[in-house]
Amino acid sequence: MGKMNLTDLHYVVEIDKSGSISKAAKELYVAQPNLSKAIKHLEREFGISIFERSSKGVKATREGQKFLEYAKRIIYEIEEMKRDCSDLGKENLSFKITVPRASYISSAFAEFIGMQSKETAIKAEFQESSSMHAIENVLQNGYSMGIIRYLCENEPYFQSLLDLKGLDAELLAELPYVILTSADGDLAKRELKTREELEDGVEILHGDWKLPTGEYTELSENGESLHPHNKIYIFERGSQFDILREVKNSYMWVSPVPEKLRKNYNLVQKHAGFSRQMIRDVLIYKKGYQKKLYEREFIGHLKETIREMM
Repeated sequence: MGKMNLTDLHYVVEIDKSGSISKAAKELYVAQPNLSKAIKHLEREFGISIFERSSKGVKATREGQKFLEYAKRIIYEIEEMKRDCSDLGKENLSFKITVPRASYISSAFAEFIGMQSKETAIKAEFQESSSMHAIENVLQNGYSMGIIRYLCENEPYFQSLLDLKGLDAELLAELPYVILTSADGDLAKRELKTREELEDGVEILHGDWKLPTGEYTELSENGESLHPHNKIYIFERGSQFDILREVKNSYMWVSPVPEKLRKNYNLVQKHAGFSRQMIRDVLIYKKGYQKKLYEREFIGHLKETIREMM
């Protein structure tokens, strides 16, 4: 008698999922007698009855349920082994992720890519965009992961949205909003205890931070906008540093920026005493998605960057 094989395990797991041998045969594009043979083979080998048969289909027995738990675990472990060994053997770094325009994330990504060996074949898509676009990319455009950003007060809305879309979420960081401005400007010398101290400033905002309604996401405190009349909407993150450096009274509300980057552009970050706005950066992916080796390594490096920054 032949020994158990992985194909037989796949067969019985699909049969359990379908609740019918005929339906499973259609899903697997396999002749129905082959599935019946696989069941009999496994039942003889383990001395158990995996399914109860009826006119309505098949249903796992109590011992069959236990067997199927092991079968699913074995399949998962083997698939995980294949992914990891494939990544290691081919020295191939390949993943797609959409993130908010956050300097600490882009810096961590650049460091992570720089850590790879010369033999590693790199094919990565790192897109900076809005939270809604990140969700769309994961759902429809082949992106394995995304990082979304929202105000803590908007947590219920985004949790409901992610549940509705069938996405899992992992909290990466809860961060304060700070003011980023030129070290040579007047704003750098102010204590920023009141919003009036920003009135003569020019705020830089990302133009694609929109809600599903099409409205721009605005920061507010007790119902009052934290944005002045003077605004510049930008759509490319690199330009923000040039504007901040050259326009001395310009500023941005941002998550904390790595010290090295602030020094490169002669910028300072300041906490505003009149605002306690907090944001959450959250990793999202489809329910049941198993991260590849390099994806797990990048997220691990990103979390280490967050710990060092805090």
